Amino acid sequence: MTTNDTTSNLSLAELVAAMQYMPVGVTIVERSLTLRFWNDAFCRLLDFPPELMRPGVTLEDIFKFNALRGEYGPGNPVAQVKERMELTRKFEPHQFVRTRPNGTVLDVTGRVIYDEQGEMSGFVTLYRDLTYEKRQEKQVKAANKELVLAYDDLKQAQTGSIALETDPHMHYQLAVRDPLTGLFNRYYLEEAANHVIRMHAHNPLLPQCLLSFTVDRFADINEQYGHLGGAVVIRRVGAELAQECTRFNLVARCGVDRFVVFAADVRADECREYAERIRQAVSAIRFEQTMSALSITVSATVVEHRCGETFLDLIDRAA
Repeated sequence: MTTNDTTSNLSLAELVAAMQYMPVGVTIVERSLTLRFWNDAFCRLLDFPPELMRPGVTLEDIFKFNALRGEYGPGNPVAQVKERMELTRKFEPHQFVRTRPNGTVLDVTGRVIYDEQGEMSGFVTLYRDLTYEKRQEKQVKAANKELVLAYDDLKQAQTGSIALETDPHMHYQLAVRDPLTGLFNRYYLEEAANHVIRMHAHNPLLPQCLLSFTVDRFADINEQYGHLGGAVVIRRVGAELAQECTRFNLVARCGVDRFVVFAADVRADECREYAERIRQAVSAIRFEQTMSALSITVSATVVEHRCGETFLDLIDRAA
């Protein structure tokens, strides 16, 4: 390595001070695997306490500390330390990306250091924080995924519009279905439920119930994840309702964040069991990418139809 006059005049203290100001973590390890130098950024990125980072600290000390606090994941800490020590003693250049348990993503790059005689004397390692970059990358991928879904929906809508001109049945289906979830809409539910309710007048012993589900904190979800994120939530909840309520013919979306199930010839206690099953199924829904931290719940209400009551009376009682 060559140096110019400016570099050769730098003192050791100046070089150390300069590395302390670097935004990346830096370590210099001797051949004996003792740390000769580390900067503050290294301790900050890896959350190493002052009592660990003392003069004479070795790589084995650091590996043991990490293994015992679960930094390397599940496994035998002794075996984890041994494996890393064996790799380190090879003194080979290395580069890898590591995700810490707290979510910090680090790019770790190590290079061998040679002395003036060309003999290997240790190695230097750089630790660069990629957390923000990886988060941005995930957000871009998630946005691209939503754009693809939106484009597919647009193509489907265009195809449906062409078919609509020649297929009256499709025209009817589009009129009675919620376009986002594929469930029935409120207008169809009201018409069909009123027909069943009129039958109830002739057979008062026939049980009829209405189950109402509202997505909790939906306005907050829309604000945090945008309308595309809100649409993803509504689709997933609608899918759970369709899957869990196969016994019921009338499952509908009746508002921005509200779903209604009309159950004929099903007792109220049985409907409450269905409602609880749906609540648990919705709570178990998991999302991906930028929505991976989101957990959702629904509030459920079950009301039993009373003779002489209209559908509007029933749904108002369930609100």
